[in-house]
Amino acid sequence: MEIKTKNFCNFGFTLAEVLITLGIIGVIAALTMPNLINKYQKQETITRLKKAYSAISQALRMSEADNGPYTDWEVPQYTSNLDLTEYYEKYWFPYFKVLKVCKTPSECGYSSNDPFYNLNGSNSGNSFTVKNFRLPFITADGILYDISLYGGATVAADTTIIIDLNAAKGPNKNGRDVFYFSRTISGTIKPLRANSTKDKIDANCAINAGGDGCAAKIMNDGWQIKDDYPW
Repeated sequence: MEIKTKNFCNFGFTLAEVLITLGIIGVIAALTMPNLINKYQKQETITRLKKAYSAISQALRMSEADNGPYTDWEVPQYTSNLDLTEYYEKYWFPYFKVLKVCKTPSECGYSSNDPFYNLNGSNSGNSFTVKNFRLPFITADGILYDISLYGGATVAADTTIIIDLNAAKGPNKNGRDVFYFSRTISGTIKPLRANSTKDKIDANCAINAGGDGCAAKIMNDGWQIKDDYPW
């Protein structure tokens, strides 16, 4: 009896074909991953900036409800041994989930007392702690708030609030993880330079500039980091 055998065709891929396919996938991934990472980082920045702005605004409203207008708060007089803890424990700390108070930069992981940088790479000149002016603290979500002690002007430097969205992790750069706000005499909080024109805000939030107005730019752009943002 004649036994017939079947012919089987092999439709598998050769090693060369597999390597070529993997190479193409690798090239596509290399081209798309930076954009995906940038998109994620921008969205994460917006999310945390919104959260911080909401938290500081709500804290101010609640504190004023308990303690009266912030322009009437009892500001301690400067002495060589001034301890700001009592002031912040009364007016600010009860309205946050405070994880750590930073009486020195190293207590909160910062390497120096001038850790913040402008967009152009120069030092911003803003001190982290000032004995008679500023006592930073980190909340449970890892955001640092550096609230200036004094207040009363419509929007002025002596009411500045520095917010570092990821505390000491870096890059500690204006417009990336460091943003600036200010209390107003009407009892609200606005981004620093919010009263400036759009052109002036855009000029400040530029790669060759300081960047302390970048929160104002983001809010003006509808809480978006657009293509003209110096990322």
